[in-house]
Amino acid sequence: MARASIAASLAEVPLLADLPLALRERLGCEAREVAVSAGEWLFHEGDAAHCAYVVRSGRLDVVAEGDPPVVIRAVKRGTVLGELALLQEGRRSASVLARRDSSLIEIGRAQFELLIREAPDFALALTRSMGAQVAANRAPSLAPGPPRTIAVIALDAGAPCDQVAGRLAHVLGRYGTGAHLTRDPQRPAADFPALLDRAEGANDRVLLDGGPAARGEAWTDFCRHEADIIVAVTSGVPDDTWLERPAPLRGCELVVAAPGISDAMIDAFAPREVQLLHRGSNLRRSADITARRLAGRSVGLVLSGGGARAFAHLGVLDELHAAGILVDRIAGVSMGSIVAGLAATDRDVDEIYELFRYGFVENRPTSDYTIPAFSLIRGRRTYKMLAEAFGPVRIEELALRFFCVSCDLISRQMVVHRSGLLHEAVYSSLAIPGIFPPVADEHGRLLVDGGVLDNLPVETMQRAGEGPVIAVDIATRPRPIVERGRPRTRLIARRVRLAITGREEPLPRLAETLLRTLTLASSDTEAAALRHADLVIAPRVEGIGMLEWKGLDRARVCGREAAREALEAAHETVAGWQP
Repeated sequence: MARASIAASLAEVPLLADLPLALRERLGCEAREVAVSAGEWLFHEGDAAHCAYVVRSGRLDVVAEGDPPVVIRAVKRGTVLGELALLQEGRRSASVLARRDSSLIEIGRAQFELLIREAPDFALALTRSMGAQVAANRAPSLAPGPPRTIAVIALDAGAPCDQVAGRLAHVLGRYGTGAHLTRDPQRPAADFPALLDRAEGANDRVLLDGGPAARGEAWTDFCRHEADIIVAVTSGVPDDTWLERPAPLRGCELVVAAPGISDAMIDAFAPREVQLLHRGSNLRRSADITARRLAGRSVGLVLSGGGARAFAHLGVLDELHAAGILVDRIAGVSMGSIVAGLAATDRDVDEIYELFRYGFVENRPTSDYTIPAFSLIRGRRTYKMLAEAFGPVRIEELALRFFCVSCDLISRQMVVHRSGLLHEAVYSSLAIPGIFPPVADEHGRLLVDGGVLDNLPVETMQRAGEGPVIAVDIATRPRPIVERGRPRTRLIARRVRLAITGREEPLPRLAETLLRTLTLASSDTEAAALRHADLVIAPRVEGIGMLEWKGLDRARVCGREAAREALEAAHETVAGWQP
């Protein structure tokens, strides 16, 4: 970069804009340009601080590295980075990761100290800036909040970029002021930053329409660098130029105007989410889902595990539909993942009910018992039932955004399934330890029921910051074991228990004991997760056994009653969730 260009870039930085011209030009001569590619670290926490940086273009995240890492704040063009550690002659207090390809200006310690000595106004502005940063660093947020600047970029000539951008602009306009900036061949590239600054200053949100331009075109590259998030649109076959070097788009929102998506595309772009578009009304609906998520106004629904009690989720879906609440995102664990997965395929509740009645009540998929060397049942019937119900559909191809969770016995960590075959992800999520054999996957993991670690993954849903979250909790209220049946039946049962255990008191069967233990193991996690939910629905299903598949109808009624009560109690809050 030419020295004059560096000096001109420094003039656009609020912290440096009031410097005397001679001082700014001197700084431009001594500073140097640094380029950081998307996904690369600028520096890590603990590194020695020898310089500060000015962001010239792109996006970077200030990160507290941990498990999981937490984004403290996002920084963009015009931000100064690393000045606090530089003044202290110390070490970096946080890490910085490039979200997009970024260009920075590096200012060494000697140049920085020169500014403090010769420009009193700079020292005062620097003190205020650092005070704001210290406050931000003390309160990192798991939810990053909706993006303010969104770029729509076409990956091939056939991509419906204009239609998607137009629909996004229309829906985003419902939730605040917005600007829709498009390419103007008569506008010089040097004017792009000022144009964006004016739009961001006057609006809640800015949509940058990159248009059907090839990679390397000045406006397209500007949009890509300046966006908080990129919506990449393809007809299903991206141009080779994007596939050969996909790194700048990794983590994008991928919109595919085709009936399916390839593994190659998923591997190349590692998308944040995928939304398939279909012609006609479905294109509009799919684009609306993406727009609501980007605006932070999409409703998320999280369904807990709990064996046969999960049938109560059907009643909750009934009432949400009756109340006109559109669910854009849905997640589940264990049996809740089956309900969530079926709902995400766009089936209506009555069709889901029939699938459960046939699959669980009539065919009892958990009855393929085996020698208990690895598990009580083989799991083949359950796997076959799921494969038939879901077919070969991938999670990325679902109408609603979906995830389910399982637990890796090797790493002892939760696994979030957002991609791959739906039936395989759901089967892993409900593989109850001891009842089902663990699932060994291609990544070397050994997966079991996600309820081992988190039976209500609300925090995982809420972390995206895409809108309010409804949690449906059916598994946290244990109930005493009560004998049922005729007197003679109860007498025989007591004699059997006495012969096997030496005690006559009512006891749960082995499978139910394992299920109860599973939900107890994640009870603390559930209590924490409920703090992240905007609405909690807790069906009273204590009278339904965890393996009482014939309790389908009673459970559905329990779900309806609880949902109706919760929605009525939160009427004013819920009213604001309507699109």
